[in-house]
Amino acid sequence: MPALIEPTASSSSGFFAWLSYELAPKDGRGWSVALIAGACAITVAIAMVFKIPEPTYMAYIVFLISRDEKAATVVSAIGGLAAATLGIAVSLALCLIDLSEPAVRLPAMAAVTFLGMYSVRVFALGPITYLAGFVIVLLQSVVDQVPSPEALTRLSLWVWVVLFVPIVTTVVLNILFAPAVGVLRNREFKRIVSSLAAGLRRADEAMPLDRYRERVVELLDKKAAEHSGTRAAVTAAVLRRLLNLLVLLEAAEPVSRRLHGTAWAGRLDQIQAQVGKTLAPVMPAPASDHDTTMEATIDSALNELDRAFRESAPAPAKPAGERHLLVKDATTNPAHWQFALKTTFAVMIVYAIYTMLDWPGLRTSIVTCFFVALGSLGETVHKLTLRISGALIGGLLAGLSIVFVLPHLTDIGQLCLLIAVVSAAAGWVATSSERLAYAGMQIAFAFFLGVLQDYAPATDLTVLRDRVVGILLGNIVITLVFSTLWPQSAAAHVRSAIAEVLRAFQTLLESPAGDTANRERAARNLVIAERFRTLRGFELQMVPGHASLDSIVNSLRSLATLAGRIFALHDPPGSPVYRVEDREALTRWAAEAAKHAEAGTHWPAPPTLNSGASKSVEEIVNAARAATGLTLNRQPP
Repeated sequence: MPALIEPTASSSSGFFAWLSYELAPKDGRGWSVALIAGACAITVAIAMVFKIPEPTYMAYIVFLISRDEKAATVVSAIGGLAAATLGIAVSLALCLIDLSEPAVRLPAMAAVTFLGMYSVRVFALGPITYLAGFVIVLLQSVVDQVPSPEALTRLSLWVWVVLFVPIVTTVVLNILFAPAVGVLRNREFKRIVSSLAAGLRRADEAMPLDRYRERVVELLDKKAAEHSGTRAAVTAAVLRRLLNLLVLLEAAEPVSRRLHGTAWAGRLDQIQAQVGKTLAPVMPAPASDHDTTMEATIDSALNELDRAFRESAPAPAKPAGERHLLVKDATTNPAHWQFALKTTFAVMIVYAIYTMLDWPGLRTSIVTCFFVALGSLGETVHKLTLRISGALIGGLLAGLSIVFVLPHLTDIGQLCLLIAVVSAAAGWVATSSERLAYAGMQIAFAFFLGVLQDYAPATDLTVLRDRVVGILLGNIVITLVFSTLWPQSAAAHVRSAIAEVLRAFQTLLESPAGDTANRERAARNLVIAERFRTLRGFELQMVPGHASLDSIVNSLRSLATLAGRIFALHDPPGSPVYRVEDREALTRWAAEAAKHAEAGTHWPAPPTLNSGASKSVEEIVNAARAATGLTLNRQPP
């Protein structure tokens, strides 16, 4: 497995190492890419044979609804079709009122955009209302270019067909040919464990434990495969135990990993070899008699991971918690309506620009504003970077195809072969992690925009030029709006995630032994904080007054070490129970530190222990002191 190295602004080699990791083969990726390419080719063939309008969007919808799991693809397809149906119905109703009244249509477009973007932040069915709003605004924006009401009605009804064909094609191919998700998850688990064992065996101090932790959280989010028969499966319980082990290894001293890494790697080799096999329940190996609690706890964690397989049954499903139609702060948090209003401004600005310029080819700028707008400026600029890069690459591929390939094509089959090849390349990028996946989708979109202009081979580069310029216009406008009006830094999300980690520590310190829920909560929020730390790098100091990237990196490393120390002490094998006064002091500190972390103010100093505290408790305090000195405090601009 390639090294998991994150790109930095000063290291081109780091960037290419990160890129090689993102594009490296992984289990199930080939199947996903083949299904995407096949669905795109079949969809384009149907569009060309029956002359369905907008083949560009038909092919792109395959990318929008495709997921790496069969069930997730079906759910996204059903939700997308429901949203489109709702959007078309509302758009036709609006046309009865505002077809010849721009003074009504423009406020209606703004209102629909605002409601759609606001609902995606606060509403349980936000994705459906968001997509419905997008369809409404897109149809309303073409009113001036459609010659008659009858033509507009036909176009609106064709939109449903444009969505229906690729959705059904993609769902059918996934149901027939997509591999079982449990098999893929088992393979991915074995890949992670094998890589971890290899790193321990080499005594690699630069082992990317945080990346392994992130991948395990992703597998947990996808709901671990259910147990079938008597074959061992990677269940949620197994993944949680692996997550616990990774946090402990992050906190272990490098010398411990060097001394005991080979033995731990041997245990991991045995564990990953168990995946998919029928196992007899046996007593796990006893914990080794090491000198430190951390090493003994790692041995215990390996035993727990082994036991999870040999129990050969998934953890019982947790009862569903109370669900709410709206998020708790739907009416009190101004960030929700500010986000919606910023997006509305951007959409209306680009609409005004291309309307006043009489340049309808720039309509892709509206699509850009809808799909690039995200919560923080770092997220928006990150997606902007991926969209521009993907659009330029896809536009270049389309231009080369128009000049050198399309003149030699003679039938639909050859066109579909070209579509399949480029879709496979774009699909390979789109099946990366969220740090890169959107670039693959934009490569496909820009290519389809250029090549699928009509029902004959494209010969005009003007359409391609206009559409790529529209993408660039949308990106520029939304970046200016988001960096000017109520700019929100990704560092705020980092602080919020760190506060959740500290609250998990507080609950963990108060809870009885065996509290896996709060261990997972802490590890999960460390992953969230790391993700937003990466996005913070895309803000390019456009949001002043926040900690530097180096400070955030150091803070997260210290916090991961603190997590491991608390995990080790919370349920240690054979170590003394720490004193009540030490527990209470650490609990109070975690609660206060969480409040200050979220507010962006200086954390309180860790408690000073009385004599008689155990060595493990002292290690927790030392780790807390290191984290406190590197917090994400707001700095004066």
